[in-house]
Amino acid sequence: MDRLFAQDLPESVIKRLSIEAKRLGAINFGQGIPPFPTAPHIIAAARRALDETDIGVYPNFLGSLELRQAIGKKLSVDPEKNILVTVGAMEATATAILSIVETGDRVGVITPDYCNHFPEIQLARGTIVEIPMKEGERWQLDLVGIEKEAKAGMRLLIFTNPNNPTGAVASGDELKQLVELAKRYGFWLLSDETYSFLTYGQKAVSLLDFWNDYDQLLVVRSFSKEYAMTGWRVGYLIAQKDALHVCAKTHDALVGCAPKISQIAAHAAIAGSQTVVDDYRKQYATLRQITLDALARSKEISFAPPQGAYYLFFRYSEPEHSVQLADRILAQAKVAVVPGSVFGQAGEGHLRISFAADEAILREGLARLVSFFQEVVLFICIIGISFVDWYHKRV
Repeated sequence: MDRLFAQDLPESVIKRLSIEAKRLGAINFGQGIPPFPTAPHIIAAARRALDETDIGVYPNFLGSLELRQAIGKKLSVDPEKNILVTVGAMEATATAILSIVETGDRVGVITPDYCNHFPEIQLARGTIVEIPMKEGERWQLDLVGIEKEAKAGMRLLIFTNPNNPTGAVASGDELKQLVELAKRYGFWLLSDETYSFLTYGQKAVSLLDFWNDYDQLLVVRSFSKEYAMTGWRVGYLIAQKDALHVCAKTHDALVGCAPKISQIAAHAAIAGSQTVVDDYRKQYATLRQITLDALARSKEISFAPPQGAYYLFFRYSEPEHSVQLADRILAQAKVAVVPGSVFGQAGEGHLRISFAADEAILREGLARLVSFFQEVVLFICIIGISFVDWYHKRV
C-alpha cells in the first residue's frame, strides 16, 4: 500500500492507556470524563425531540438559531454573525486551524497543551512551534518567548485557558499583553476555553473580554465537560464575522453540521437552570482538595495546585521517560495516568491525573499512586545500600 500522509499522526496514548486500564480492571485517571450522568432535564429535552417529525432532517449548518441565540445571550456576542456550532470543541479547533494555516505556516502552541491540538496542526501541514510556559508556584505564560516566535513569523498561537493539563489560569494582565503582541505582529490567537466554567477561587479571564480590541481572536468552548455531555459532541467557535464566514465553509466541508438531537440537548443545557453546574463545581472543588491533600504527603512528587479544570499535573523525581513510567504505574499499581510528554516537550518529566472521579475510587487510586512512588524510593535506597555494602566488602 502507498504511504498515507496521516500515518505520521501520533497514536492517542490516552486512549491506549484507557483501553488497557479497562482490560486490567484498573482505576482510570486518564481521560477527563465528568463522573456525573447528563442531567435529567437535558435527557428529557432530547427524548421529546425524538417525536418531532423533522428530527431526522439536517439543521442549519451554522447551528440551530435557538442554540446560537442562547450562547450569544450568555456570552454577549452576536448569534448570527459570530457563533458556529461544531461537533465538539475538537472540531471547532480543527476547523479554525484548517481555515487559517497553510503549508509551512508556523503555529505556536503554549505548552504543556491539550494533546489533540498537535495532530490538528499536522493535518493542516503547519509547522508546530512549542512555547513552554514557565513552571513555578504556578505555570505562567512566557511572553518573551511568545514575542520571539512572533518576530519569526508566527501565523497562529494556540493555548488552553484554563490550561489542560496544568490547570493554570492566565491572568487578565497576561491576556492583555498577549493580545497586544498579537496586534503588534499580526498573528491570530486561538483560545480553547473548554474549562472556562471551572476555576477555584478566581474567575477565568476570556479572550472575549478583549473582543473589541482585535479582530483576529478565536474562542472555542464546549458543552462536554461543563454539562457532562462528552458523548453528545457539541461545541462552538466564536470569531469575528469575516473569519467566521470562512470557518463555516471549512466546517461545512468537514461535517456538514452538528447533530440536531445533540443541539436540542445542548440548548436545554445552556438555556435551563444552571444549578446542576454549580453543584458540579462544588463537587470538583472537594475532589481537588482530596487530591491535593493525598499527593502532598508524597515527597517524591511536586506540583503547582491547579487553578482551574479537573487535572493535577505533577513532576516526578525518577529518571524515567513519562510514557514508560505511566506504563509501569498501570502494570504495577493498576492506575492509569497520562504521560506528560503527550502534552509537548514541556510536559516531559510530569504525569497528569484527572480527579473527575467517584470520591471512593479517587481516594483508592491516590493511595495506590503514593504507595507506588514510596516503593520506588525504597527500592532505590535498598539498591544503594546494597551497593555500598558490596563496595566496602571489596575494599
